[in-house]
Amino acid sequence: MVTSKLTRKANKASAADIAEVAGITATWQTFKGKPLRVRVATGPSLSKDLRKEVWDLWETNMRALMEPSSFGWEPQEKRKELFHRNARFILVFEDDAGEDAGGALTAFSKFRFEWDELEADDWLYCYELQVSEAYRNAGLGRFFVEKLTTIGKHWGMSKIMLTVLKSNAAARQFYGKTGFEVDPISPEHDSATKDDALQVDTTESLVNEQKSTSGDDDDDAEQETIDYEILSKVLA
Repeated sequence: MVTSKLTRKANKASAADIAEVAGITATWQTFKGKPLRVRVATGPSLSKDLRKEVWDLWETNMRALMEPSSFGWEPQEKRKELFHRNARFILVFEDDAGEDAGGALTAFSKFRFEWDELEADDWLYCYELQVSEAYRNAGLGRFFVEKLTTIGKHWGMSKIMLTVLKSNAAARQFYGKTGFEVDPISPEHDSATKDDALQVDTTESLVNEQKSTSGDDDDDAEQETIDYEILSKVLA
């Protein structure tokens, strides 16, 4: 597999290396009054039970969005991608029983260091940013983006990249607020701007998308609907 020196070096980093760079310790951190424990792990190091928790949270949040999308519902392929040997996780746990208890998984971000041969560029690709419903609006999403930014900069990645479904209005709104824009490699980059693709109120744009794919024009009906965007945040 073709890669770069920067990406090879980054992929050699241990979970402890990444945690140190990101300032993630094994102590409790508070998010809007809720004490949570944060740690970093690699895909291969996750226990069977923790893999199930990661999968269950992803499925709860994403299955209804994925099934009607162009990506479809492919659990076998998704599991391979989710727990890839180069996968890195920032995991957040909650526990009312005390500091020494295991705690339930309440949020996670999964990312990889990648070299894109076509663009000749090193990226931190954020594959997942998942938060359980009970802990949304507690600052966890911004926490993940801040940590990914620190990690990406340290290992010399040029951007944080991610893919988002157009139907996921809440995610698009969040990423727009945290500095992401439609990347030049996104399929519809030439016709998209930060204002129309990632606006704070996405209702109007989503309605327009539905109208544009439901017209009577035969040519329009035959065009393939692109239902996702590739976003990026430049790491200066």
